[in-house]
Amino acid sequence: MHRWRKLMVISVFLFSFFPSDVFPFTQNQEILDIYFLDAGQGDSSLIVSENGDEAMLIDGGRRESGEKLVQTLKRKGITTLDWVVATHPDIDHIGGLLEVLRKMEVKNVLDSGKTHTTNTYKEYRNIIEEKNIDFHIAEEGEELETDLAEVKILNGYSDSEIRNSSSIVLHFTYGRSTALFTGDATVETEMEMMEEYEVDADVLKVAHHGSATSSSPAFIQAVEPEAAVLPFDRDNSFGHPNAAVVTRLRRAGAVLYSTEDRRIHVEMTKKDWSTNKKPWDGKGKTYPAASPKKDSQVEWPEAPVPLNTAASQELQTLPDIGPLVASNIIEYRRTHGPIQALDDLLEVDGIGQAALKKIEPFIIIDEGRS
Repeated sequence: MHRWRKLMVISVFLFSFFPSDVFPFTQNQEILDIYFLDAGQGDSSLIVSENGDEAMLIDGGRRESGEKLVQTLKRKGITTLDWVVATHPDIDHIGGLLEVLRKMEVKNVLDSGKTHTTNTYKEYRNIIEEKNIDFHIAEEGEELETDLAEVKILNGYSDSEIRNSSSIVLHFTYGRSTALFTGDATVETEMEMMEEYEVDADVLKVAHHGSATSSSPAFIQAVEPEAAVLPFDRDNSFGHPNAAVVTRLRRAGAVLYSTEDRRIHVEMTKKDWSTNKKPWDGKGKTYPAASPKKDSQVEWPEAPVPLNTAASQELQTLPDIGPLVASNIIEYRRTHGPIQALDDLLEVDGIGQAALKKIEPFIIIDEGRS
């Protein structure tokens, strides 16, 4: 496989200097185009058949990515999406899908079955119902009906309160070439998939923006990717990608690519893959690190914590809020403006219903801006 990849890279280089009929290596071969899109601190991938008659969109980034995403699809001549996959209901995955669902023709939506209480999720479901789009719940172990490639669902709905555990994971087989799209799958999800399925892949979309909550050593060893794509925003405050994950991927032999300021285009034939994008040479971040939950005996703040003006240290006085979740709250305020209602906190990565109930007695919604 590595020999084929080297030949593909050489052929792409030579094509830039000689007429296409001189080097017919890739001519008359079917090609599957895979685009890992720049969705800021979000996640979005597009898979298109060579003649453009079938296309699948996996996630759509945040709300602000929606219009840019629609424009990208139209520039590529895509007027219909055969599949839109919402790996799980977090805003950085389904937010941009709202605009896509409104303005594009979509035949099918594949959903994890995990619901959410946010306005973004409610709007997502309302649009699907209003436009009468066929809605499918991912069934683990089943093959997806598509002519793009052989596509197997390796993970779907989970009873876990952690929404990332319900991320849809798709494994593509295109001749001898393979790709794995992992959503925000957790380490626990990875272990379950390894026990049930073959997870090896030439190209890996790294889970959860390269967070330490995913990409365990055992999983990376099992996937053994040649290329690994990290979707994250250069200025994110979440600690993405994690330095240990970056090192782990490189030690496994993967060449790393990043969507921090550009989309990554991979051409996949039934023998190999190639890209003309430069590898990412970053080292990842060591902060903020995951922190243990606060001890139940700690004294919580006597005065309510103002959600819209509190700095990181003050937010960390709340139950179950460590440096990482505190930075997520601040990032949410910066991106979306002041928090208007308690339920808005459910769109913050790391806060679920259980955590919200714990912190509710200790917070107030003030009118300030961070």
